[in-house]
Amino acid sequence: MKRTLLPITAVFLFSAFKLSGQNERARWLVGAGINAIDFHAVNGGGLLQTENWNVTPAISHLTLGRHLNHFLATDLQLGLARTETNADGNNISGEGFFNVDLNLRFKLDNGVMLKEDCKIGPYLFAGLGASQLSGDQLRPNLNGGLGLNLWLWRDLGVYAQTAYNWATENEGKSMSFMQHSAGMVVRFGMKDSDGDGITDKEDACPDQAGPESTMGCPDSDGDQIADRSDACPTAAGLKELDGCPDADKDGIADKDDECPNAAGAKALKGCPDRDGDGIADKNDACPDVKGLAAFRGCPDTDGDGLTDAEDKCPTRRGALALKGCPDQDNDGVADDDDRCPTEPGPATNAGCPVPKQEEMEKLTVAARAINFETGSDKIRPASFKVLDEIVDIMNRYPHTKWSIEGHTDNVGDDARNMDLSTRRAAAVKNYFISKGISADRLQSAGFGETRPIADNKTAEGRAQNRRTEIKLIEQPVGK
Repeated sequence: MKRTLLPITAVFLFSAFKLSGQNERARWLVGAGINAIDFHAVNGGGLLQTENWNVTPAISHLTLGRHLNHFLATDLQLGLARTETNADGNNISGEGFFNVDLNLRFKLDNGVMLKEDCKIGPYLFAGLGASQLSGDQLRPNLNGGLGLNLWLWRDLGVYAQTAYNWATENEGKSMSFMQHSAGMVVRFGMKDSDGDGITDKEDACPDQAGPESTMGCPDSDGDQIADRSDACPTAAGLKELDGCPDADKDGIADKDDECPNAAGAKALKGCPDRDGDGIADKNDACPDVKGLAAFRGCPDTDGDGLTDAEDKCPTRRGALALKGCPDQDNDGVADDDDRCPTEPGPATNAGCPVPKQEEMEKLTVAARAINFETGSDKIRPASFKVLDEIVDIMNRYPHTKWSIEGHTDNVGDDARNMDLSTRRAAAVKNYFISKGISADRLQSAGFGETRPIADNKTAEGRAQNRRTEIKLIEQPVGK
C-alpha cells in the first residue's frame, strides 16, 4: 500500500509547486500530509489519547479541492493507515485501512468574515465517503469536521484538520472513527502572469497588474478608467472626459481648460465671460461691459477708435488728438473746451478768434498815442479818437480779454510815478467800460518807471517810456 502511494504523492507535490491560487484567481488546491486514524475516541476513548492513534508517518493523506464561489469549495480526500498496533477487545483492527471522502467545504476567509487573501484560512466541512479495512467490504460513511490553512507564502502553506467519520458496523463493531491529518497545501489554477488576481484569459492587460474594475489593467489614479484609456492617468477624472478631472464642472477637462477653477464656455477654452461679448474675462479689459475684440473687450460707443474709458466724449465721434471729442470749426480745440465752437481760433484764446497781426500792430501804436494831462490821470480829448479805434477792435473780437498797462519815465518820485501809472491805466479801462466793453474782459495795472523801453537820459527816450500798452490776455483751454 505504501509503495503504491508514493508515486501518487510525488505527482501531487510536483503539480502543487508548479501552480498557484485557489480562489477567484486560482480555483484548485492540493494537499499532502500524514494521517492518523483513531477508532477508540468514538468508542469511549479520549480524543487526545494519542497512544490510540493509528499514525502512518509516510504521505498518507491527499486532498484535491475545487473553488466554487467566495464561500464554498469541494474536496476529494484520500486517507491511508495501518491499524495492527491498536487492536483491543472493543475495536476493529486490521493490517491496512483507507478511506475516501467527497466533502463540501465552507470557507471563513470569504471576504465577509475574513479577507479572501487572509494568511489564515479556517473552514468547516461535511460530506460522503467510504472506508475499508483490509479483507473487509467497502463501507459508506458520513463525515464532518473543521480545519485550518495557514499560508506561509502567497500560494504555499500548511494545513491541519480533524474529522468525524460515521460508518456502518462490521460484525457488531462500529466502523466510525476520528481522522486527523496535517501537511502541506498549495493553491493553483489558471495562469495569472501579472499576479493581480485576474486570470490571463479574463485579464485585458495580462502583463500589468490592475483591479477588476478595469479588467486587470492598471488604474494609477483609481478613477476606474484603465490607464491605457485614460487621457489623464495620474489624476482621477470623469469617464465622459476620458478620465480627466474637471474642477469647475464646466464640461471641459482641466488639461484643456485655460480657466480650470472658473466655469466657462467651450468656445473660450473654459474661461468665463461675464459680459457675454465673446472675450474671456481674463483677456477682457472691461469684463463687465460688452466691447470689441480690437479694444480688448472694451466698448467704443461712438465708433471713433477710442474706448469709452479713454474717450472724453464717448457718445460723440471725435478726433484721436482731441481724446475723442468733436471740433466743428477744426481749430484744434475740442468743442467742449472751445468758447467759440463754430469760429476757429487759437487755443491761447480758448478757441475763439483773435485780432490779426496787423490789427494788433495798429492797436499797439494807438495805445502808445494816448495822452494825459501833465502829472494827471485825465485823458486828453485828442486821444478819444484813438481810444475809439481800440474799442472797435475789441468789439470785433468779443471773446478776447485785455490787459491795460501804465508806464512813466524816471523823472520824479518813484512811488508817485507808480501811483500815477496805475491811475492812468485805470482811466483807460474805465473809458473802455463807458463805451460798452464788459469789465470782466479788462484788467489794468501800473508799473511806474520799472519797465522802460528807451533811455531815460534823453528827452526822446523819456517820451517813449511815458506810454500806455494794451495787450491780449491769453485764455488757455479749460480756463
